[in-house]
Amino acid sequence: MKEILKVLEEISATLNKPKVEKRTFTIEEAAEFTGFSHPKIRALIAKPNTDFPFFKVGNKALIDKAMLVMWIEKISTEHRTI
Repeated sequence: MKEILKVLEEISATLNKPKVEKRTFTIEEAAEFTGFSHPKIRALIAKPNTDFPFFKVGNKALIDKAMLVMWIEKISTEHRTI
């Protein structure tokens, strides 16, 4: 019985924790969020003088969520082909 109570308390504590919203995406998460393919996101990152909103932490590319939304609005307004 004590074990069950302990498990229920752990579950309750997990459910009551406030979720921290992620501010950055991995390439895979950005692809899912935008609907672009993984190779397209990688190509945008690899493009010289790109305006795609990313930064690197070591070898890992991260995409800022808020800036990605603004970038999509910008390319949509410009009717740009990517």
